[in-house]
Amino acid sequence: MQYRATSPSEPGPIFTGRRVLDEHGLRLGTITDVVYSTSGHTPEHLVVDPGPLRRARFVPVAGACQTVAGDIVVPWDRDWFRLAPVAGVRPVLTAAQRRALHAHYARR
Repeated sequence: MQYRATSPSEPGPIFTGRRVLDEHGLRLGTITDVVYSTSGHTPEHLVVDPGPLRRARFVPVAGACQTVAGDIVVPWDRDWFRLAPVAGVRPVLTAAQRRALHAHYARR
């Protein structure tokens, strides 16, 4: 199962609703969803909504860390985030989309 919304009844960390900051501490947006690995057990990508009139983007969980305040900090800057692949209404990733995401974030 590739798609699963996080909820308090599910095991593991809860990401939805948390703020996401870039490597400089600038706000990227709020996590609206999580895409899990193909096994369905490990969070792989976060769907980050930057706000009104902007499209949600995918951000890998790998390399992210949590602040004391509970915000998620990712090791990319705002400009790189804005170039990331867009997340659809129901963010299910195909193998090709996973490769594109990996290629995008691996370039930096």
